[in-house]
Amino acid sequence: MKNIKFNISVLALFTIIFSACTAIYEDGKELASVVKTEINEISVDTLKSMIDNGEEFLLLDIRQPAEYEAGNIPGSFSIPRGELEFIILDEYFWEEQFMYTPLKTDKIIVYCKVGGRGALATKSLKKLGFENVSNLQGGWNAFSGGNPVTDKQPESGGCGG
Repeated sequence: MKNIKFNISVLALFTIIFSACTAIYEDGKELASVVKTEINEISVDTLKSMIDNGEEFLLLDIRQPAEYEAGNIPGSFSIPRGELEFIILDEYFWEEQFMYTPLKTDKIIVYCKVGGRGALATKSLKKLGFENVSNLQGGWNAFSGGNPVTDKQPESGGCGG
């Protein structure tokens, strides 16, 4: 009987320990690759078609300001990744852009340099309740044809893709 109680206790302990575990990633790129399986992504061709067809959507460039200034997709709004969760629903920010604050049902396309930060931003927006948000596959580099603007270097904090 003692043996059965011991085995049940050990089994319960292992269940608690393993159910409490969360994934630990080697780096941000690994985390972004996992997140990409959990979000919607669109191709550059799809985005260009949406632009050509005059579809309504919000295009967010989440790179650092210097990256945005060096080159961006026309019609996009710059909200650096580190500020996104704080600015996306800030009425005063959108008033300065002469825009309405986005609704949780609005179509939103996010992009960064190559897609990693965009994937994480897309996941964050989904966690904030945005229902129709997608990441641009390959980011700015894919949109610009693999010829990113290189005449300006990021002035602050820009890291990775």
